[in-house]
Amino acid sequence: MKSSRNSQAARRRAAAAAAAIASVGAGILGTQSSEAGIVTVNLGPTGFNITGVNGGVASGSKAYVQSFPMSSNTLNVLNNFLNGSQIYSGVAFGGGGMLAYDLGGNAKPHNFAAGATIGFGSSLFTNYSYKTYFKVGTAESADFGAGSYLGFITSQGNYGWIRATWDGTDFRLYTAAYESVSGTSILAGAGDTAGVPEIDPSGLASTMSLVMGSAAMLEQRRRKRAAVAAESAAVTA
Repeated sequence: MKSSRNSQAARRRAAAAAAAIASVGAGILGTQSSEAGIVTVNLGPTGFNITGVNGGVASGSKAYVQSFPMSSNTLNVLNNFLNGSQIYSGVAFGGGGMLAYDLGGNAKPHNFAAGATIGFGSSLFTNYSYKTYFKVGTAESADFGAGSYLGFITSQGNYGWIRATWDGTDFRLYTAAYESVSGTSILAGAGDTAGVPEIDPSGLASTMSLVMGSAAMLEQRRRKRAAVAAESAAVTA
């Protein structure tokens, strides 16, 4: 009878330890899968190659970045480019895509803080926001400091962000991402590998080891208490 009770208690302890491990694992894996719909865009030299100062475009020049971030969309990158009587600097979309901007002028791209929602129903996207640049003639956007994001929507309806800076003279583009599901909102900076630490795959194993070690320590303490109780019972007997 006593052996049966001990066996049942052991099974309960094992089940509790397994549940703890599963809970920890599910929490970590859940963090990874929460961004499953976010597609990162490689702006570096092995990708679109526009992470240099002013998009890597020489002063007085422009570049049309095709298929950004997917087909049928074009990112226009201009560095002090004279267009008619106006000088343009910054980025804007073509091919049906649009950049989020504050109403009141072409040179007012909206500055999204990290975690801000870029999505459906926003009045920041209009048929004219493809013209938005950091600077158009004498009109100039306010500075974009660290942690600033441009918001965009593709011609297919995918919302995305570009982490950018602008100091009144130069702009920089660092990284970008978009939501793979059309019409689905995205948070500025979501999936930004430079701003959000990646989940270390070894972290799950380390956490599981910690949980298992704790369970083993509790079991060791239980056995010591049982041994002391048994000795006390033997003495009193």
